[in-house]
Amino acid sequence: MQHCTLYVSMKDDSKIIEAILDTFGDKQVQTSEDGHQVMVIDKKLFSKRTTTFSIMTKETGGESFANMIRGMYGYYDQIDTPHQTVKEKLLLQISALTAAIGIVADKEIDNKSFAKILEVAAKIHAVIFLPTGDMLDNQGRLVLNVEGESELDDFRPTVTVDLIDAHIKATPEGEARKRRTMELLTEQGIPVIDHLPVIVGDDDALIRPKEEIVQRAIALCMIAMYAGGLAEESDLAREREFIHMIMEQYGAESFFTENERDFLTDDNPDRTDMIQFAWMYECCWVLLWALGYVEQLDFPGDICDVQSAIDVLRNAGDYDTFYNNAVVRTKAEILEQTDRIYRYDWACVNERINNRPIPGGLNDEVVVERHRAFNWLICYMDADWDHVRTDT
Repeated sequence: MQHCTLYVSMKDDSKIIEAILDTFGDKQVQTSEDGHQVMVIDKKLFSKRTTTFSIMTKETGGESFANMIRGMYGYYDQIDTPHQTVKEKLLLQISALTAAIGIVADKEIDNKSFAKILEVAAKIHAVIFLPTGDMLDNQGRLVLNVEGESELDDFRPTVTVDLIDAHIKATPEGEARKRRTMELLTEQGIPVIDHLPVIVGDDDALIRPKEEIVQRAIALCMIAMYAGGLAEESDLAREREFIHMIMEQYGAESFFTENERDFLTDDNPDRTDMIQFAWMYECCWVLLWALGYVEQLDFPGDICDVQSAIDVLRNAGDYDTFYNNAVVRTKAEILEQTDRIYRYDWACVNERINNRPIPGGLNDEVVVERHRAFNWLICYMDADWDHVRTDT
């Protein structure tokens, strides 16, 4: 292999040049006047290796860039794969791409050279497209190939906050909320950065209606119960009969998303899906808190009280009772917790990217599922449940 391409989503493309210069600081580096090309020359006593990085952005590439992204989206969209969740998230990543860095070497890219390319990719949160059609994450792991194979259980799209949140207006309430969260996290020994934006302001925030929250909480609890039972190697027919009995009790047939219905009707469910859906207890716990059934959300260092979540539904017994006893928390309460989990998640992602332990006793899997639930609650990016993003 003598060429590959990095794809990124970021507003400030000067960071691409910075990442290349930082990674190859010990080599001879030449940058074009327009900043669209960087040449790295590795001279040794009897040899010379040249690697050229050519940068095309959404702005400089115009229609050519748009066509390239459309072609890539279509290429991966048609792939048949058992890793459907990974595929859907990769498509989300592709739809948000803003720059491509074509890399061409005059000699075969060996392991040492590719490791340097991965360093650049990690610094700018890029995905790597290989000539074979394989897409890798910035750690070199296979996200998806044309055969539908993947080395990942999950894939998290990365889009820089300056691009995603450009539409969010800073408000006094939002700034004050951000400061309170940063002070709390600092006391807890959790890393913070000041330039992470505020979340949506009180006046602009839209909280899901009570009926939607109630139905989603019921569906999440049921899907988690079903997945958890299957993961413990219970009999499929018995688990399905049990969950259908509860669904009928709550009139919940219409509460499930397309992905959830596919899982419920799958006669040979994948274990990865079982585990992922079992994590929905954490999302359910957030919604039970939002509905007043959980008194407070503790620090996200441990998994939620699964039995208590199940008991809420068991004790209610039917939809009307569950609905009538629920009291949706105020917008201010929900936004306070949303801001907090947003900054917890940034800390987890930042440490993971830099190959450091997750800080302060946080459980990053609990954090990301809470983040998912809160972003759905506040209608983040107006996404339905199957496509909620947890951008940091």
